[in-house]
Amino acid sequence: MSSARSRTTTETTGLTESSRPTYPIKLSVAAILLAAALGLIVGMSDIANTSIGWHLASGRWVLDHHAVPRTDMFSFTAEGREWIDHEWLFQTLTAVTHRIGSEPLLVVLRALFVAALSVLMLLLARRGGLDPPGALILAALCLYGARIRFFLRPELATLLIVPSVVWVFLDRRNDRHWLLKLAILMALGANLHAGVLVAPPLLAVLLLGEWLRSRLTPQAAAPSLLSGVLGLAVASATPLLNPYGWKLYTVPFKVAHLVGLPQIPNPEWISPSPADVPPLFVALAVGLLVLAARERDPTRWLLFVISSLLALRYVRNVGLFFALLPIAVAPALARLTTDRRRHRPGFATAAAAAVVAIVALSVVVAPRYHLGFSFSESFYPHRACDFMEREGLLTNPVYNDVRFGGYLINRHFPDRQVFIDDRNEIHEPLLSEIYRLFQTSDQAGWHSMLERYGVTTALLRYNQPFRVVSPGGEFVESRGFSALWFPADQWALLYWDDTAMVLAQRSATDPALLDRCEYRMIRPDDLEHLERRLATDPDLRPAVASELARALEDQPDNRRALALSEFLLSLPSTQ
Repeated sequence: MSSARSRTTTETTGLTESSRPTYPIKLSVAAILLAAALGLIVGMSDIANTSIGWHLASGRWVLDHHAVPRTDMFSFTAEGREWIDHEWLFQTLTAVTHRIGSEPLLVVLRALFVAALSVLMLLLARRGGLDPPGALILAALCLYGARIRFFLRPELATLLIVPSVVWVFLDRRNDRHWLLKLAILMALGANLHAGVLVAPPLLAVLLLGEWLRSRLTPQAAAPSLLSGVLGLAVASATPLLNPYGWKLYTVPFKVAHLVGLPQIPNPEWISPSPADVPPLFVALAVGLLVLAARERDPTRWLLFVISSLLALRYVRNVGLFFALLPIAVAPALARLTTDRRRHRPGFATAAAAAVVAIVALSVVVAPRYHLGFSFSESFYPHRACDFMEREGLLTNPVYNDVRFGGYLINRHFPDRQVFIDDRNEIHEPLLSEIYRLFQTSDQAGWHSMLERYGVTTALLRYNQPFRVVSPGGEFVESRGFSALWFPADQWALLYWDDTAMVLAQRSATDPALLDRCEYRMIRPDDLEHLERRLATDPDLRPAVASELARALEDQPDNRRALALSEFLLSLPSTQ
């Protein structure tokens, strides 16, 4: 068995045992520890993503009811609509984690996922022929490239399972239990995240590559194509071992239907550009050069090409590309660098340590990275929700922005439901209705929709200025979202900070609350319009200054209030 494994490794990497530099076992252990430490650093930041709230709420529901959800229960606009909660097992894991250790332990859970991925990429690079320093360098660089997808969400499970499935499949000749491992990984993945369904198409492509290899180089030993067909069949069938059965396979088709629809804008489903994700395009260029120089196995080429196309098609696939990259390029890198490393293992070790340090430092100093153990204060509307609870504004249905839906579900379900959240497949009819209203600037239709759902309070985030068009489709002006869709004659702004605004319908709100809390002059998402008015109408300035003073007294760190105050001070005196 040992000699067979040695022969296969040599065929895979093109290296002979005599050409390999020798490294002590403690260096391999050190590389694993460094990879794990780097993953912990990258994953140890505040939680800031839109979906974690409803994941937690769904996990709690599973724990309390010993069943999985079948219909939507979180929103009052889609209650009862069919819902395939294909992430139920990950949600249960996060709910248990949260019950044990609250938010800090959730951050630790994500860091452990990222650390496991870092170690996995290191091990895959080692199995591909790279020695500990080279494998550590490749794993660190891939971790850096994939970091934009390290949200606390089920995708993390897919990033671990899919590369493991691919490697088990490629290495099946050396493992008598490979089919069992493949089945377990796919069945587990199908209950953690439907993203694992990308594995069977990948295995089909790899099987094609093995067939091409057998045709191009018939003298090279290769795994049996029959065993590959069996593995593909098992990988395709075992995902049916989930509570929804065959319906799980409908999820990718529903996603494909939603992607590209104008009424469902989702940054995850756009094509990345070099400015958006520079590491992706650097990796594509370097990977092509490495493969062109030293790779003749069509299997590795096809894996690289398919994972590249997935990443270039959608931003959300960037993490998967980097997770698969060590499998695709490590053998060629091993052939390319062995002669250079043979007599300089000390230099390679120092280079690996330097790369790990540079990657760790670049992640920690990145603008969006904030070392912490809680839900982000700047991403979630903590203080705005405190205000609504304190002032009794949650009695009737609340309109909320998509970003805040998950947070509200986690905070208030089952006592209260939300208007909308980021489960696009659930809210497609509502999103289509809203899109039509926005396209025509149909304010009357908007107010009719809010009235239909009984909405009397609104929790808004800050958006880009909204384009106002005439009934004929001609551009009129740009205004803040709240100014256009929650006009001051019908809606009063009662609270605002740098994350959210709270507005209440005048006709349904206690006049005493309006007198005490309303901001009559300021709409903080419409400041450009206000600044133009202030520049031409000095009589407005005292009232605005008074409201700014009140806002800053309540929140001295309110950046929007500080910026408007500076603008006021910059205006020429009228005296």
